Amino acid sequence: MESKKSVSIKNIINIFLPLFFAMLIQIIVVVGDIAAIFIKNMLSDQKTNSNNTIEYILSKDYTQPMNMAALSFIQYTLYILVFGIWYYKTKKPSIKEGFFSIIKPPVLIPLIIAGMAAQVLVDSVLALIRPIFETLFKEYDKLISNVTGASASWLMYLSVFLLAPIAEEILFRGLILSYGKKCMPIYAAVILQAFLFGLYHGNIIQGTYAFILGILLGYIAVKSKTLSASICFHIAVNLSIIFVPAVLFASDLSCVIAGAASCIILVSGILIINYMLRRKTTDDNQAEHDNTDAEES
Repeated sequence: MESKKSVSIKNIINIFLPLFFAMLIQIIVVVGDIAAIFIKNMLSDQKTNSNNTIEYILSKDYTQPMNMAALSFIQYTLYILVFGIWYYKTKKPSIKEGFFSIIKPPVLIPLIIAGMAAQVLVDSVLALIRPIFETLFKEYDKLISNVTGASASWLMYLSVFLLAPIAEEILFRGLILSYGKKCMPIYAAVILQAFLFGLYHGNIIQGTYAFILGILLGYIAVKSKTLSASICFHIAVNLSIIFVPAVLFASDLSCVIAGAASCIILVSGILIINYMLRRKTTDDNQAEHDNTDAEES
């Protein structure tokens, strides 16, 4: 039986508390990085005092590709450590229900395909609306360039394509969604964590599609009862950024075709995942029932 939901100040605070600590970790990492650069410049004979101001550091040293990659790596590593321990202490998940559970091929394969289709669908829609919102796309293009551009490093790839999905799933689908389910219906908790997931990304373009993907990720986490499923889907979405060929979005017609095809694949993949998870639940319940009967006989 589902536990009674209680809308209290404590439960509401618990929903937003992980996000507050995520922002705090970001601030600590950024401030620590700027301080480290400042000290390094002071000890270097190649930097004059005029090149060691906060303004100069933020415009030059801070934005260097390797520095941005190191920041991402440190931030997401801290996320995994802090929120991973928090999630474990709060939920005390078993191996089956935790984020270390193994997703078997019948579910893993459609998860990966659906994740890639989701990214193609997003890219198709973005390509179609780009001429309408050119100003908004400037910040988004800069962000994507830092990840997939010629200056991107293996450390940035590791951070964005592996560490970030793990960290964000523990934070949003692990902690925030879990706290949300304690004081509101599941569908409302899924929408709320998706909304916060969109806000977390900090820009309108990425935030909008992050909200939609957040709903999908929340649905997968709820149906599968394990974060490993949503982590796999999230990794597939992020990795598709570098594997999806740009020729798919060369014209409006190709965008429409790619978008329609990816939409069909995405919906089909979700239906297959849903079916496989339902079947797995039925098999697990039957196996548990058989074990109980065997113990009683």
